[in-house]
Amino acid sequence: MQYLYFLIMQGFKHFFPVPPVNTPELAIRGIGMQEHMPACIIDRPHGTRIKDHLFMFFYDPVFIGAGKNILSQPAGTMMIWTPGRAQYYGNQEHPYNHTWMHCNGTVIRSLLRRNRLPCNRPFRLADPVVMERHLLSIHYELTSHARPDITIVRNLIENLLREIARLVNSSCRTSPACQPVLLKVRHYIESEYDKSISLAQLASMAHMSVPYLCAGFKKHFKISPIAYLIRQRMHQAAHFLQDKNLKVSAVAQKVGYGDLFYFSKLVKKHYGASPRTLRQLAAKK
Repeated sequence: MQYLYFLIMQGFKHFFPVPPVNTPELAIRGIGMQEHMPACIIDRPHGTRIKDHLFMFFYDPVFIGAGKNILSQPAGTMMIWTPGRAQYYGNQEHPYNHTWMHCNGTVIRSLLRRNRLPCNRPFRLADPVVMERHLLSIHYELTSHARPDITIVRNLIENLLREIARLVNSSCRTSPACQPVLLKVRHYIESEYDKSISLAQLASMAHMSVPYLCAGFKKHFKISPIAYLIRQRMHQAAHFLQDKNLKVSAVAQKVGYGDLFYFSKLVKKHYGASPRTLRQLAAKK
C-alpha cells in the first residue's frame, strides 16, 4: 500500500488508445494522478475532441475558465466540465499539479444529477485523497485485468462521486468567516514548504491561538497543519528524487530538512522505504 501511495505522489498519466471499458453506459478514456505541469495554459474552446466529461482537481493556484469568465482559483479547486463545454485552465507564471479523469456515458450523467454535483463551475474540495484513492482503484481495475469488471468500475465511480458530494455539502455548512483564513494558511504551507514553518507563525498569520488554528484546520481539511506540511514536503521529495543529478542530501535541503538522518526517517515512515530505495523504484518504473 505504501508503494502505491508513492506512485500517487510520484505522479503519472495514462490515456487509453482503446478504452478498456467502453460502452454507451460508461467509458473511461484517461486518468492522471498528481500530474506535474509546466507553467502553461490549456485552452480548448470546444472541450475535448472526443466530447467527454473531464474531472479535474488542482493542488496549486490556477486560472479557470467558467463560461465567459476566467477567474483565479486557489489550491484545492475542483472542476467538472461536461461534454462540449470550453475548457480553460492553468497558470502561465508557475508550474502546477493536478489529478484528473476523462470519462463519459449515461452512468456518469446519471450520477452527476443524482449527487447534485456542480458542473462547469469551480468548487472547493477539502480532501484530495478522495480523488486519489478512487482514481487509483479505478486505474488498477482497468490495467490489471485482461477484462476489467464494469460493475466494479461503476461502483468505484459511484463511490467517488458520493464522497465528493458529501465533502461539498459539508463545506457548504462550514463557517464562511473562518474558511478563507484557513485556506490562506494552507496555501502558505503549500507554497513555502521548504522554509522553516512553526505553528506559532501560522497562528499569527490567521490571527488565532495555536489550539484554535489546529482545531479549525483539522476540522476543515481532515489533517493537522504540521502533518499537512510534512505531506507536502514528502510529495515534493518524491518528485525531486526522480532527478538522479540531485544527491539525497540536496533533496532534503530542497524540502526544508537540514538533517539528512531525520529526512530519511520521515521518508521511510511515509513511504515504507528509504530515499535511495524510492529512487531505485522510480528508475524501474
